[in-house]
Amino acid sequence: MPKKICFAVSTLIQIENLIEFRKSKFKTSTIFIKYFLIKGFGIEWLRTLINHIKNKYKTHNIKFFIDSGYDQGLSILLIHENIDYLKLKNNKIILNKINQIAKKNKVLLNPTFDVVDLTKIKNIQKKLKIKL
Repeated sequence: MPKKICFAVSTLIQIENLIEFRKSKFKTSTIFIKYFLIKGFGIEWLRTLINHIKNKYKTHNIKFFIDSGYDQGLSILLIHENIDYLKLKNNKIILNKINQIAKKNKVLLNPTFDVVDLTKIKNIQKKLKIKL
């Protein structure tokens, strides 16, 4: 079975282009947000982004896959937000403890996805047609 695909984006325009392209052909879209964006802008920015995107595209199912790097505190804060998938790099003991918290909040920890990085691509529609 092939891995699921998620798309790494860095701007709101890239997210909107991606969703506009995918909403006619696919039921769900998974958006990957890198660690440095969350660390730089903060949790409030992420909460606002998620609310804005979900309110604008109510008919399309959008899931968020967030990278928290090695930061355990950030990962616990992200678990309490409205995300679906969380990526955390750490030792086995910490991962087990955070996985218990994630299960209570229905967040999947460290899923396997193929990440397509759209941050360096100028023509997203052309690349998506080739990839999909």
